[in-house]
Amino acid sequence: MSLYNLEQELAKLCRKELSDLYKKQLVNVWGSTGRDIRDPDAPLGIYFYDESGVNSIVVKNDLIVERYSVLKELFMYKANCGEIYSDLQITIYPDGNSKYKYWFDEERLMKQEYERELSNAKDFPHALSKYLVFYDLDSIKFRKNFKQIIVILEIQNGSPLIDVRFINGRNQVKSLFNLEVNTSPSYREAVEKILTTAKGHLLKHYEATHIGLIKAVWKPWNKIVVSVPPSGYLNELEDIHYYLDELELEKDFFLERY
Repeated sequence: MSLYNLEQELAKLCRKELSDLYKKQLVNVWGSTGRDIRDPDAPLGIYFYDESGVNSIVVKNDLIVERYSVLKELFMYKANCGEIYSDLQITIYPDGNSKYKYWFDEERLMKQEYERELSNAKDFPHALSKYLVFYDLDSIKFRKNFKQIIVILEIQNGSPLIDVRFINGRNQVKSLFNLEVNTSPSYREAVEKILTTAKGHLLKHYEATHIGLIKAVWKPWNKIVVSVPPSGYLNELEDIHYYLDELELEKDFFLERY
């Protein structure tokens, strides 16, 4: 489909989603994506506003799948022609005609990337602990009663290290993944897969908080200790502890991000 046809199709789909009242008025439609629509994880958004461009409009959403499909195809068409855009605006007139405007919004992208990194950093201890403890693999069935699971995440000489232990009803500390007791190849393979994935996430979190966009607001650290209760729900004040060279960091440093 040509650029002209794509633009006409998207404008037509957007207009069909309007109520009869707004079909008689000038309407602005904002379409957005990330830095490069060719990225498989590139987000997409379509938002409707009145003539002022300030007040949002509620639309029918009967054709939402079709709208997003054509929006992606339109951004992709531009990208394949060497024109990388993150935003577009469609001005739809009461007579059905439309006008397009394209641009690249670095400021918006930087803000969204910062907020996403900060949100991911806040969620990291929760998400990784859940992944390590409450997995669902046929070859690993951890169903023991426990008082607490201790997840120790460290960066030593640039390498991620992970140790997971549990405290049983007798207050004995045991290794969660016991490769010495369970020596079956399938168990070892499953454990190695879990730990390799977890180490990748740990290293990514370390880099994001030390050299990424949020480095200015996140104190340097090289160790995290997470205490996971049987419920699996973490209390940020009591269960998450950041350290730098074995010195625990003040809680308020990361709690203020919640």
